[in-house]
Amino acid sequence: MLHQPKVLLISNGEAESNLLEQVLRKHAALHSVRDLAELEHLLDGVAFEVVFCGWTFDGGTWIDALGKVQQCNPDLPVVIFSRSGGEREWVEVLEAGAFDLFNAPYGLPDIRAVLEQAIDSYEARRSRKAALPIRIMAS
Repeated sequence: MLHQPKVLLISNGEAESNLLEQVLRKHAALHSVRDLAELEHLLDGVAFEVVFCGWTFDGGTWIDALGKVQQCNPDLPVVIFSRSGGEREWVEVLEAGAFDLFNAPYGLPDIRAVLEQAIDSYEARRSRKAALPIRIMAS
């Protein structure tokens, strides 16, 4: 990662999310929100590369936030984080369209790996979309 990616963190401010926030601040230009209204406002004005979203937050859940993000930018990867979560929750998150489920404890190598994978995925999606009109015109 050569640049500081723009990351949006949606959390309720609990100890686990504060730890995640501290680590992300070292590796990203981080914006934090605590509710859906703030989320919607920031998504309208700032181009993010990754969203990290807590399982729950003030006035909502990860599924609410995922829906808002997908409305604004369907290619934007959303990483859900949780204190705990098993295979059932992981499948639920992926089937809903999120990028991944990230469980505590949040270690630096794990956070960086998920962040880098999400950014690579986002950049690949954007590149494919940019190339699509060229392929259609060439046909």
